[in-house]
Amino acid sequence: MRCLWITRQDPRPADSGELIYTLGLLRSLAAQPGIELTVLAHKAAKPTEGGPELRWELHGTIPSGRLKSLPAKLPGDAYRLGNPLQREVLARLLPETWDWIIIDQAACAWALDLLGPEQKVMYLAHNHEASVRKQVAGDRGGSLPMRMALKWDSWKYGRMEGALARRANLISAITPRDADAFALDAPGVPIFVLKPGYGGEIPQGPPRPITAETPRQVVLAGAFEWLAKRRNLEAFLQAAAEPFQAAKIGFQVVGKADPAWFTALARQYPWASFQANVPSVTPFLDQARIGLIPEALGGGFKLKALDYIFRGLPLASVEAALSGVPVDPRSEAIAAPDPESLAEAVAAKIDDLAFLNHAAGKALENCRSAFHWEDRGVTLARALENPQALRP
Repeated sequence: MRCLWITRQDPRPADSGELIYTLGLLRSLAAQPGIELTVLAHKAAKPTEGGPELRWELHGTIPSGRLKSLPAKLPGDAYRLGNPLQREVLARLLPETWDWIIIDQAACAWALDLLGPEQKVMYLAHNHEASVRKQVAGDRGGSLPMRMALKWDSWKYGRMEGALARRANLISAITPRDADAFALDAPGVPIFVLKPGYGGEIPQGPPRPITAETPRQVVLAGAFEWLAKRRNLEAFLQAAAEPFQAAKIGFQVVGKADPAWFTALARQYPWASFQANVPSVTPFLDQARIGLIPEALGGGFKLKALDYIFRGLPLASVEAALSGVPVDPRSEAIAAPDPESLAEAVAAKIDDLAFLNHAAGKALENCRSAFHWEDRGVTLARALENPQALRP
C-alpha cells in the first residue's frame, strides 16, 4: 500500500505535541508489512537525523507572514503551508500511483484543490479545528484588530475543515469528543479514534509515593508557542494567584517557550517559577505533587498527561481537557470546569496524600497498557485497508 503523507514539517526533532504525534504515527505505520510511505513537508528549522526509513520529500521552510493571508480564501496556517514550492512538489508527486493521500492536520488541506476525485483521502486530525479556532477567537484577550483577525481566520478554518471532512474517505480523530464532532460534519464518512502512544519509559511497578517530604509543588510542562497555549497559562496564573499564595503552593512552569515572555510572566507573577527550553522536564516532574492541565482553550489529546502519569503524578485538569485520558475525573484526578475552580480544588487537595497517591496509582494502572505506538500502527493500517469496516 503506497501512501503520500502531507504534513507541516519534518517532525524530527519531535519537540512539540503535534510533532510527537506525527512522528509516532509515521514510525508505527512504516513498520507495518506492505506499507510504503512518502512524506511531503517543509524542512525543520533545526533538523535531526534518525527516524523511520521512508521517502522524505522535504522542501523549504515554513514561510512567515500570516497577515498576507487575510484576503486569501485559506486561513493563515494553510496559506503559508500551501506555498508555491509545496504546490509544485505535490503536482510532481501526484501522477505516481497512490493508494491513499493522508492529510495530516487541517492546515494541510491546502492540497485539496490539487487532488483529483479518484484519489482516496484520509484526514488525520489533531483537533476538531473548527471548534478550537472558534473558541480561541471568542476569547476576549488581545486588541480589537487581533480579535477581528482571529474571528476571520476561524471562519475560514471552519469552512476549510468542513470541506476536508466531507471530501475525506476516512477520518481519524485524536479524542472521542472530536470523533463525535466530525460525525456531525461528515455523516457517513468512516471515523475512528487514534490516540497517541507514549515513547518514554512506562513503569511496571507502582508509582513513586507522594509523601509529606515531597515538595508542595504543582508543575505545568508543555510547549507554549501557540496563542491558545499562552492564553491558557495566563488565565490559570490569574486564577491561581490568590489560592496558591494563600496555601503556600509552589507553581513551576517549564517547557518550550519564548524566554522573554517567561521573563515577563515571572515579573508579573513572582510567586511562580518559569523555566524555558530545558533539556528535560523529568527533574521538574520528580519534584512535584501534581501535574497540571489548565487548557480551557484548545482541543486535542494532552500528551503532557502521559508524561505526568508515567512519572507518578496525579492529574489536575480542566474537565474538557481529559477527553481520551482513561481516568475517572471524579475519583482519579482533580478535575474542575474552569481555571478558577481548578485552582481552588488544587489548593484543597495539595495535602491530601491519600487521595494523591490513589489518583496517581489508578491513572498509572489504567494507562500502562493503553498507549503503545506499535498498536497505533496496526490500527491505522487496518483502517486504511478496510475503512468500511469502521462504519457503525
